[in-house]
Amino acid sequence: MRARRAAALFAAVLLVLIACGTRERARAASAKDTIIGVALSPAHFPNFTDNDFNVFFDEAAQIGSHVTWIFQWGSLPPTGSFVVMENMARQRGLKFQLWLSPTTLSNDRKQPDLPKSLAGKHFDDVEVRRAYIDEVMDLAALRPDVLGLATEGNFLAANPREFPSFVTLAHEAYVAVKKKYPEQTVTLSFQWEVMRAHQQFDLLHQFDDSLDVYSFTSYPDAFGDPSKAKVPDDYYSSIRKYLPTQRIAISELGWSSAPPSSEQAQAAFFARIPDFTRGAKFEFVSLALLHDVSLFRGELARLNHVGIRTIDDADKDSWGVIVGLPQLH
Repeated sequence: MRARRAAALFAAVLLVLIACGTRERARAASAKDTIIGVALSPAHFPNFTDNDFNVFFDEAAQIGSHVTWIFQWGSLPPTGSFVVMENMARQRGLKFQLWLSPTTLSNDRKQPDLPKSLAGKHFDDVEVRRAYIDEVMDLAALRPDVLGLATEGNFLAANPREFPSFVTLAHEAYVAVKKKYPEQTVTLSFQWEVMRAHQQFDLLHQFDDSLDVYSFTSYPDAFGDPSKAKVPDDYYSSIRKYLPTQRIAISELGWSSAPPSSEQAQAAFFARIPDFTRGAKFEFVSLALLHDVSLFRGELARLNHVGIRTIDDADKDSWGVIVGLPQLH
């Protein structure tokens, strides 16, 4: 419920931005030439202002090449907000990714997250399938640099009622996009820790004809005891064992600075990005958050501290590390 209220507030602020236009401030240099980018995450979330967006995009350009916006199908932002955010990115030389997430954030991510008009239906329902493809096509019409059809799709594999239907739905959406926008890059993400723990590698190939880029999310300290999280240098390059020639990316990369971790431990993790990516040929690596947030509760509370800057836009140790990374390709 907290996530839903935050999404509603986010939408309300965006409506103000659309109506009034954003007030530009002096901007940083153009975006960096690198595979690093970051998810849309202004300071003071969920109580941000229009200026927080300007600051966010300035800072995003200091560290990376792109901004990614992930949103739930069941609580879509106002249509005009996509253009506003994309324009703010383009003004700074940033690429822009749009990701539609059709599964819930709760319930282990194994249920459809549908618009209210489709509540109670399933991915095999004709109305759901038509509405999903229509939404994907609307997003494709905006011509983002990357279009995501779903996030962490392997969670849905735990739901045999929904997963097979979504596999075919993703394929149908991909075919529709490619028919009208053949140059559009299409992706879908998988949760890497869960995939490793449950040996789900075979399901990747169920999406061979449904995407151009296989993307992965990763929060190595978010599963099990954070103090025991171990990340060898080949933790991400080992994806190549299962996808030796396919296009791959990391769409969410996060490590919390909350106890039992620390800012120093978080910074040490991010400092290893060059080692993690060496030789793997990732097309992009997106940090999960730029700023810390006040959103998650209970066992998910540590995710509030995945940002590389504080919620009040102060430097964390990771900020200097990310700024100082070499250009990665």
